Amino acid sequence: MSGALSEQIVKGDRFVVAVDGPAGAGKGAVCRAVASRFAFSYLDTGSIYRAVALLSLQKNIESDQELGELAASMPFEFRQVEGVGFRGFLAGEDVSDALREEQVGRKASHVAAVPQVRAALLTFQRHYGGDKNIILDGRDTGTVVWPDADLKVFLTASLEERAKRRALELQGKGETVSFQKIRDMIARRDARDAGRTHAPLAAAADAQHVDTTRLTLDQSIDCVAKMVDKMVGNKPR
Repeated sequence: MSGALSEQIVKGDRFVVAVDGPAGAGKGAVCRAVASRFAFSYLDTGSIYRAVALLSLQKNIESDQELGELAASMPFEFRQVEGVGFRGFLAGEDVSDALREEQVGRKASHVAAVPQVRAALLTFQRHYGGDKNIILDGRDTGTVVWPDADLKVFLTASLEERAKRRALELQGKGETVSFQKIRDMIARRDARDAGRTHAPLAAAADAQHVDTTRLTLDQSIDCVAKMVDKMVGNKPR
């Protein structure tokens, strides 16, 4: 689908922000905060593969064709819950916690490699939010999903900083962690994401780069919010 055609059919007059970057850079927290601040729709693109995986486990679906059909009809959305933030809902049920389960993650890795699923979810992502302004986070939103996004951001941080953040997150949950193991795990994931055949992790040529290594979360949010504020104000209607 060409950029001009997708602009006419899907994008319309809405403002689209595509945020990409490696694991642990803060994409999710930044995008959720910016979505809330500007009343945008929000989509964590990785969660939709987990949602298909969750549904396939519930329905015991294995074939590529059926997985593709499942992805094409999946009733998934993010809603902002007062006092909580954005949560993922599948057929009206809050499945945010279920999406993070280990077996769902393993199944999602298989699901994401199915061409029929990828095609269906590309359409899902491009139509998500209807005519409402939207911010999406992932690893190919600015290069594959929304090459015609109004604003593309590549959010990153050093490997050491991202491992430190993950370790602190797990410690906060009472888990005993090894910094070196977490660092190695993230490094492997970086290599896997950058080297995968379908939609590898890469910054769009026209993306704004934001290194959050030395930024607090609030500073990272403000940095991206200022970009959005400037461009929304200058966008013709």
